[in-house]
Amino acid sequence: MNIEGKVVIITGAGSGIGRSLAAGFAGDGAYVLGFDVNREGLAETARGCADQFVGVQGDVSSEKDVDRLVAATMERFDRIDILFNNAGINIPDPLRSDVPFQNWKRVIDVNLIGVALCTHRILPIMVRQGYGRIINVISRASEATGAGNTAYAASKAGVTTLTRTLVNGLTQAGHKDILINSMIPGPTRTPIWGQTLTNGSLPEQLLNQMQDVDVVYPHARFLVELPSGGPSGRVFWNSQEYPIYEHFND
Repeated sequence: MNIEGKVVIITGAGSGIGRSLAAGFAGDGAYVLGFDVNREGLAETARGCADQFVGVQGDVSSEKDVDRLVAATMERFDRIDILFNNAGINIPDPLRSDVPFQNWKRVIDVNLIGVALCTHRILPIMVRQGYGRIINVISRASEATGAGNTAYAASKAGVTTLTRTLVNGLTQAGHKDILINSMIPGPTRTPIWGQTLTNGSLPEQLLNQMQDVDVVYPHARFLVELPSGGPSGRVFWNSQEYPIYEHFND
């Protein structure tokens, strides 16, 4: 599939993987709508995307903000071809009585509710078009069986199940050219882990071993270019299907 001229919405486009995806798609000729709470981050992303990028400030967990994003996109382009649900946050603490529950809930609001809300607003547009690609960014953290960050792990596990369930309904309705998949970027140096490092729960050596954000884009493009009737409801890592939950992965 030719990326040129496609309309792409990327949440969390103000930094990290989202910024790299925006630069990649814009460089390949797509029109990119970047959505993020960070206005300054969006402005910096725009500088790397020439005239192919439009930044919209807003919160993925806010219905008002997401409705404004969709309205702005449809007014300008009258279509939405690709949605990258990339926005995500993390907190360094698991579910404990000494951590404010609101902190835990905020991770779920952004990482899971935000994905569901953006999809709820945009999927019907793709159904009317008869075409669309939705890629949800998840993590192997969703497979965690031991101690760890419960909010982050639960949110990513929720997105994995949401993706599969949505696809079941689309398949039954015969929508062969609307594909929804989950993507594991792999350990990547992004601000989300920098925050964890600051709080002392991630060794600096491990952060330095992580891949650069630019490594992710070719795998993102691979998922966008899947043909009509291609894989949907699957989890991919490095452009290969990943058997999440089928066994305990090392």
